[in-house]
Amino acid sequence: VREAAAAVRELREQRGWSQLELASHARVSRSFVADLESGKPTVEASKLLDVFQAFGFEMALRERESGEVRW
Repeated sequence: VREAAAAVRELREQRGWSQLELASHARVSRSFVADLESGKPTVEASKLLDVFQAFGFEMALRERESGEVRW
């Protein structure tokens, strides 16, 4: 979660968005964004995906050994 927290904060700041603006784009609460950026370990996975989708990212699964990607 800490790596995700740093990535979210960096992406948000690059876009010049406040936490409230990101929350609006991702359809989550501002307190969720604050918890996520602070590295809270119990954030809801589906909301985390919503945040990354708000930045225009898609999530895929990559097998560690083979590197095969599944959508």
